[in-house]
Amino acid sequence: MSPARTPVLIGIDLGTTSFKAIATDIDGVILGQAGETTPWIVEENGNVHAEIGAFVDAAVRVMAQAAERCPAPVEVLGIGITGMAETGVIVDASGTAVTPAMAWYDQRGAEEFAALPQEFRDEFQAVTGLAAKAECSFSKLLWLTTHGFTITPGMRWANALEYVAYALTGALFTEPSLASRTGLLDQAAVVPWSRTLSMIGADASFVPDMRPAGVPFGRAHEDAPGILRNAQVTVAGHDHLVGSVGAGAIGGDDLYDSCGTADVILRTLPRTLTNDERASLVASGLSAGRHVLPESTAILGATRSGLVLGRVLSMVGAHTHEERARISEAWTPEWKQNGTVVVSEPGNWTNEVTVQLRDDTRPEDVWCAAMDYVLAETRALVRPITAVAGEYTFAVAAGGWAHVPGVARGKAHIFPGLQVSEHLQPGARGACLFAAEAAGLSLAHPEFAHARTTHMKEFI
Repeated sequence: MSPARTPVLIGIDLGTTSFKAIATDIDGVILGQAGETTPWIVEENGNVHAEIGAFVDAAVRVMAQAAERCPAPVEVLGIGITGMAETGVIVDASGTAVTPAMAWYDQRGAEEFAALPQEFRDEFQAVTGLAAKAECSFSKLLWLTTHGFTITPGMRWANALEYVAYALTGALFTEPSLASRTGLLDQAAVVPWSRTLSMIGADASFVPDMRPAGVPFGRAHEDAPGILRNAQVTVAGHDHLVGSVGAGAIGGDDLYDSCGTADVILRTLPRTLTNDERASLVASGLSAGRHVLPESTAILGATRSGLVLGRVLSMVGAHTHEERARISEAWTPEWKQNGTVVVSEPGNWTNEVTVQLRDDTRPEDVWCAAMDYVLAETRALVRPITAVAGEYTFAVAAGGWAHVPGVARGKAHIFPGLQVSEHLQPGARGACLFAAEAAGLSLAHPEFAHARTTHMKEFI
């Protein structure tokens, strides 16, 4: 008689830098994990895209490896998929991808978008909750159709996460938080927006039917690796939002800080915003769209704090964890800028960091100036969020930079009572929670049901 197999859940985060998957038991304990670099193709002109088939192959491979690396034979009950939002492809009536998957940060369409009437761009920001810039999917679609691509009847849009789920199940839907990042969704009515669709020669059928996080697309079919077959598959949605669920910041008075290369502040509102509220938030550098949680809005703001801090640490020669921890301890709330060093960034979200300094500047001064800069940028994001969402009562940070003590202390200076999630992969963990929902599990173990009170530590 063969031994009973351990039931597990798979959560995968299709990130900009890498794909990361974990396999947990139904109590939330990680049994296996795997990852590999995101298979981007960088062209000589700086454009970045991927072949969606390579995305699927990498994602399926990583999920299977996470399951295979568990210490005992397993049965995968559910698969939850989270990751980047704006990257996707057009599929034809047969379900075949007919465009490359352009990276969300690829700037194709920026010129075409900027050339549209100001009246339209203002309406775009109010209706979609997104800045009228190249990062949204509409920009890439505008570029494609301007350069000769024709959207024909039967074609549909598929976010990269949704396409992976489609490859596993044969069913194509759109998850609301991902649809919110396309520029094709009227946020007030939560329906396809006819104005942007008409501009690319499409109609409402171009946007697949909605399927919220936790609702299965279907079961992984026979073409999937044997270890994944028959698992219920759900698209959990936008990674930052799913990460907040994994870290336990799910209430209307909760604040979530995702501390990666991009530092993202998230608030959850249990209602739909007005167009005026969305326009005001976007004008302040924020975005607002559907949350992965039911009947809720996600307000997001982002800085490049992780990029700035990483560049500064490299510049001062702090490469190891120990060196970085030592340098990071130099910042205190009492440190004052004395004019010897200034850290800043050019506009428009470039990858550049500017440092101005004198000969007598110490490495610690450069670090402190960088901390002052990124904390000021974070404060500037929080003010307009608070104006709409109100004051928070619970704040949690997650991600790599949250585990650098000096950075966590600086964030706690802005967010009193800040707690740091000890889970290093909150996105994949949140995806496991939605995988459990798709599999019909009711999880009562504190590892899952009470994420707010477990695996946290407070910085005073």
